[in-house]
Parts: sequence; C-alpha cells; structure tokens
Amino acid sequence: MRKALGDRKTRGRDAGGWLALGGVLSGVPAAEPGVARDWLRATGSLTARLQQSGPTTVQLLRQGLYQPQRDERRVLRLAPGRLAPVREVVLRVQGRVAVYAHTVVNRAALKLLRRAGRRPLATVLFADPQVKAGPLYYRQLDARHPLHRAAALWCEGAVPHRLAARRALFTRGAARLLVTEVFLPWSQDDA
Repeated sequence: MRKALGDRKTRGRDAGGWLALGGVLSGVPAAEPGVARDWLRATGSLTARLQQSGPTTVQLLRQGLYQPQRDERRVLRLAPGRLAPVREVVLRVQGRVAVYAHTVVNRAALKLLRRAGRRPLATVLFADPQVKAGPLYYRQLDARHPLHRAAALWCEGAVPHRLAARRALFTRGAARLLVTEVFLPWSQDDA
C-alpha cells in the first residue's frame, strides 16, 4: 500500500525536506546561528519554555487565507492552488522578539485556530488531550526561503545569513496544523 505524500519520509526527512530532529542532533552545532540546540529539541510548549525566561507576549501579525508553500501543501495534503488558513505571530520575551511562528492548517483545523484568537496557539494545542503532536523536524533557512525573509523583518540588529527553524505537525481527528518556529538571535543570547 502506498503511503500518502504528506506521510512520506526519506532518510529522516519529512515531505518538505526538513530533517527529523532526533536524527540530526549530533550534527547540529552547539551554537547554531541565532539559537541554542536546547531550544530546537525542546518538546512541549515553546511558549511555556519562553515564559521561564521572562514575561512573554504574542503579537498576531496576520491570520487569513493565503497560498501555502509547496512543501506545506504536501505535509498537510492540500490541493495545489488552493488557499489555506495561515497564522503568523511573533513571540516576545521581555519586549524582545525571540521567535517568528508560521502556522498553516487545513479547513478542519480552522476551529482550533480561531479558538486561540490572539493568545498563543500552544494554549489550545497543549491543553486539548485529543491533539497529537508529531515529531520535530529541523532546517536551516537562508535568504532564499520565504520564512527566512519574513522572520528577518523582526531581527534586531544584523540579520544572520541562516536562521534555525523547526516544525511539527499537530493533528486532532481530521484537523491538521503545521506549526513552524523560526528562532531569532535573541534565543542564542538568552538560551
């Protein structure tokens, strides 16, 4: 039986070419540009972990129907050319932007996205026992990647050539949410 395209994994990669985090930790430098290894591999709510470093706020940048990237469509099993619900936020710790987060969902997950409102998405995902978190995947993003360009707008000071990012697929029944977190230079300074 052939696996669905969104489930295909090749040598520890997801459908978008992101590396399975568990398999690459030995290859992740101790001092990633802009992020420490511990931030990449931490499980559970990133927001809760950030709150341990100080007052943490979420700023909603945009939420609506947008064109997902090709690899996001594949992971979420979305038809080509269709718009999908997208949510983008920045997480600030003690007033400094630490993380740029980009979430794409299928229509079945729209209710979960709306439930979060302007609050961290983690307040919905980690509070609901029916939500299942998939494995973490990792990637270095450079200026060619749209998420690097979007996150770079929030860097304080010089923009690193590469930004470390991780993503995971969350599911609840037919609902599928692909959450990507791009770590900004703050993380390395304060990790």
